[in-house]
Amino acid sequence: MPAAKELDPDASPAARFGADLRKYRLEAGLSQTRLGKDAGYSKSRIGNVERGDEAPTREMIVKLEEVLGLDGELLQHWPAISGGAGPDWFRPWPPIERRAHSILTYAAMAFPGLVQTEDYARALFAGEPNTTPKQVEDALTARLERQTIFKRAKPPGYLAVLDEGLLYRPIGDGDVVRRQLDHVIKMVEQRLIAVQILPYDARCTAATTGPIVLALEDGVPIAGLLENALQGRVITDADEIARLIDRLDTIRRSALPQHLSVKLIKERVDKWN
Repeated sequence: MPAAKELDPDASPAARFGADLRKYRLEAGLSQTRLGKDAGYSKSRIGNVERGDEAPTREMIVKLEEVLGLDGELLQHWPAISGGAGPDWFRPWPPIERRAHSILTYAAMAFPGLVQTEDYARALFAGEPNTTPKQVEDALTARLERQTIFKRAKPPGYLAVLDEGLLYRPIGDGDVVRRQLDHVIKMVEQRLIAVQILPYDARCTAATTGPIVLALEDGVPIAGLLENALQGRVITDADEIARLIDRLDTIRRSALPQHLSVKLIKERVDKWN
C-alpha cells in the first residue's frame, strides 16, 4: 500500500481541515472507506477532503463529527473554509489570495486585512452597524486565518501602499493603533511585507477612489478586489485589471520609498506612546 500523502496544513483552510480529519480518523481506527460509508460519502471524496483538494460542506463536517464522536473539533474550521460567513461577493477572494505569488494593495481608511493585528481587526468589525458579538468573532477568525499565508515556507510577496492618514486615525484606543503600527514595522523588518506611505502633500487624486488589491501569479495579474461601504467586487476582466494596474502605478509613483515610510511610521509610534 502506498504511503499516505504528506499534508501541508498551512497551504489553505481546507488543507488544515483535511489534516485534522485524517488525524481524528486514524485515532478512531477507521479507513477512508469505512468513514465514508458511515458518513454517506465515497472513499475518493474523503480522500479529496483529507488532501485539501476539496473543501467540505458544513453538512459534511457535521456528519463526519457524528461518525467520529467529535464535538466541534472539525466544525471550528468552518468559518475559515466558508470565508467567515462573509458576503457572497467576497467568497471567491480567499482562494485567489492563497494562489497569489505576490499581492499589491492600496489602503486609505484602514490598514489592509492581511496586516491587521487581532485588536485592530476586532475594533473594525465591532464598529460595523448591526453586528452581533458572534459575527464579530466569526469574521475575526476568518481574517486571522487568511493571515496564515505569511507562515508558509514561501509566503507571497506583499506590498502595502498606505495613505498617511492611517497613521493618525484612531481605531479603538491609542494602544490599538500603536500596536498596529508596531506590527507593520515588525513585518517589514521580518521581510514579510514591503510598505510605502502616500503622504498628504503628494496630492495624488488617483488615490481618492477607495481601497484596491491586486493579486499576481507568476508575475501575471490574475484578479483585483474593490470595496465600498455597501459591497465589493472581485475583478477578473483583463481590461479592468489593466485599469487597476495603471491606477496603482500612479499611486506608487507618488508614495515615499520604504526607508522614509518606515521612518514616518516610527515617528507616529512615538506620538501614540
